Amino acid sequence: MKLLFIHGAGGSSSKWRKMDEHLQGVSFENIDLPGHGSNQEVIAESVEDYAKRLSDTITEDVIVVGHSMGGMVGIELAAINPHVKGLVLAASYYELPVHPKIISQLEMGQFPEFLFLASYSKGTDESLMTEEKAELDQTPVSIALNDFKACQSYKNGKTTISQLTVPILALYGDEDRLLPPNAQAEIGNVNKNVQLEVISGAGHYVQLEKPKQFAQQIEAFCDQVKKAVNVK
Repeated sequence: MKLLFIHGAGGSSSKWRKMDEHLQGVSFENIDLPGHGSNQEVIAESVEDYAKRLSDTITEDVIVVGHSMGGMVGIELAAINPHVKGLVLAASYYELPVHPKIISQLEMGQFPEFLFLASYSKGTDESLMTEEKAELDQTPVSIALNDFKACQSYKNGKTTISQLTVPILALYGDEDRLLPPNAQAEIGNVNKNVQLEVISGAGHYVQLEKPKQFAQQIEAFCDQVKKAVNVK
């Protein structure tokens, strides 16, 4: 069973680049959402639209691993595509409200410096920060603006995730400053299938900051999903 990695707002498949080294014996695919990275399709304007367009390409059983906005896309995918057998919410939640100050600055053509810095733990390696800043500088601000507006307008997440029957892993960094403050405490209350795991010393980009620990959690979850599917 293949893993399908979905990046977050304003990102690309590059956000999963460290998985090549740390995921062993697991088949996976990193995708670019429409309008992101190498995907030249017209960008989607809502979480639901991203999910619907991606769903058409999923014809075999997968475990979806979605980071941030990608996790919300994963929630919608799990609801509409029976090939989704498991879901990982990586630094994600069923809602991701965006502060008006962020939207305003993006509308002026600037990605907020404070938001970039807050996305990573304080102990993040300087070389990773340099890589990430270079990638951010190459990404049109309009893409981030589009995606943050999509996050802001996504209101169906709580209802949708509450109805999912597939196994769900919520995988968070303990220094994540971008998620709603109640995310870790509340995620398990909306669906009994949610398993919560927290990785120490990681911020919002947990898969880049602590890739080894992240991969280990993903591999363990894959084994759980495969056993569950076999039982059924």
